[in-house]
Amino acid sequence: MTTGVTVNLLPDGGLERREHPLLPPRQGGALLAIERANVCGSDVHLWRGGHPTLHDCVLGHEFVGRIVDTGGVPLYDARGERLVEGDRLVCSYFRVCGNCVMCLAGRTRLCERAYDSWGRSSLEQPHFRGAFASHYHLHQEQFRVKVPAEVPSALAALANCALAQGIAVVDTINPDLLAGPCLVIGAGALGLSVLAGAPAGTVWDVYDRVAARRANAELFPTARAIDTLPSVTGTLDGAYDVVVVAAGTPEAFETALEQVRPGGQIVMMGIINTRPTDVVSIRPGVLTRKGVTVSSVIRYDQRQLLAAVDLLCGPTPLRLLPLAEFGLDSVADALAAAERCESGRVSLVPGMNGELR
Repeated sequence: MTTGVTVNLLPDGGLERREHPLLPPRQGGALLAIERANVCGSDVHLWRGGHPTLHDCVLGHEFVGRIVDTGGVPLYDARGERLVEGDRLVCSYFRVCGNCVMCLAGRTRLCERAYDSWGRSSLEQPHFRGAFASHYHLHQEQFRVKVPAEVPSALAALANCALAQGIAVVDTINPDLLAGPCLVIGAGALGLSVLAGAPAGTVWDVYDRVAARRANAELFPTARAIDTLPSVTGTLDGAYDVVVVAAGTPEAFETALEQVRPGGQIVMMGIINTRPTDVVSIRPGVLTRKGVTVSSVIRYDQRQLLAAVDLLCGPTPLRLLPLAEFGLDSVADALAAAERCESGRVSLVPGMNGELR
C-alpha cells in the first residue's frame, strides 16, 4: 500500500476524509499502522469547538499501532528492547525535546515543543500525525513501549493517554492522604484510570451524573459510585481528603473546593479548556483557610507509560469496560457515541468495515 487515509476536523466542526501518500519515516522515527484509536473526551471537546486555535487537524491521540517501517534504522523502546516491523507499540502522544527551557529545568511534561507533532493538518507532511487515520508517523522525540503479546489491542489503546495520565495523578497525590476518604469527580476513562492505578486498598467514591458511567465505576471493587455528593454545612468544612477532578467542566473545580476537607488535596486533570467562557467564581480565601493543596497534572513521564503497560498485563477491571467499535468511515458516529457516554470505551478500528487502511 502506498497511500493511507486521515480524518480531519475542519474549522466549522465538520469532518473530512483525505487520502495521502505514505512517506518514509524520518530519522529515528517509524511509520505505524493504527490498530485502533480510542475517542478521548478531549476529541469530543475539539469536535464541539473547544479549542481556540486548532483548525483543520487530524483528531485522535489515544491509540495502539503496529510498526510497518523503521526506515532501516534500529529502533528501541523505553525498556531498551529492539523494535522490529510487526511489533505493536504505544507511544506518548506528545514530544519531549530535551533542549527547551522547560526540559532543561527538568519539567519535561511541559516541554515547549510537546505538541509540534499534534493538532496538525494532514496537508502538512508527513500527513499522518493524528490517530483517527490508517497510519501514524512516530517522531523520535516520542517515547514508546512495546505491547506484550498477552495484552489485546482493545486494552492496550488505553495506555498512552487515560491510564498513563491516571497513574501520573496517583503519583502526584500525597500518600498520607490516600487513607481517605477519597473522591473522583467523573467516571470516564480518566477517572477510572485513577482507580486502576491507585494502591491496593485505596477506597474511592466516584461521582457522576450518568448512570452508565456509574455502572462502569462499580466494576472496581474499591469504588462506590454515587450520584449525590455529601452535604457540606460550612464553607470551611468538607468530606474528602483527596478530590480528583476527572470531569471536563469548569464547575467541577467549584465542587472539588466544596468537598475537600481542611488539609486535603485537589488534583486537576480533566479540565483543559481555556476559552473565555470557561470560568468559575471562587473565594480564594477558602483555599487559604482550608489549607488545601491544589495540584495539576498535564501529560506524564516515561515511567508512567511503562507502568500503564505493566498494569494492563495483569488482571484489572479495565478489561471489563464495555467497548463500542466503529470504522474510520463512522468517525462522527463514534464521537457522538462518546459524547452520549454510551460505553466505557469507544474505539475506531481502521479496516473493520472494509475501508482503506
